[in-house]
Amino acid sequence: MSQEEANIARLKDAYARWSEQKGADCGCWMNLMADDATLRSLAEGAPELPFAAQRRSRQEIQDYLDGLLRDWEMVEADMNDFIAQGDRVVAMGRVAWRNRATGKVAASRKVDIWQFRNGDVVGFEEFFDTAGAVAAATPEAAS
Repeated sequence: MSQEEANIARLKDAYARWSEQKGADCGCWMNLMADDATLRSLAEGAPELPFAAQRRSRQEIQDYLDGLLRDWEMVEADMNDFIAQGDRVVAMGRVAWRNRATGKVAASRKVDIWQFRNGDVVGFEEFFDTAGAVAAATPEAAS
């Protein structure tokens, strides 16, 4: 098995566990991370999505996951297309999350870009409908 195939296999396993457990166990991600891993999100820590601020270490990535799961409940996560080239893997699919405060659901296509070094993740970037997520996190205005 090539390194590209091995990276895809590890990610497919992690995504499957994440989806099956509805995000209950972050170990599927933390087991992949190097100590100096970084995380970037298209949302860039918008006030309505504070968990999505840039992260620069394994511990900060755990903080990202803790914040995500504190504020949101997974409805579905189906990442089913993977493309690898060199040390990078792109994963594509669909996700839906319910905001715990508003009860509104944000559903979106999603693209994740992973970078590996010696079998460990050193970089992660996520792209999703940030406007939809912000709208789901925003309470309805009083009428």
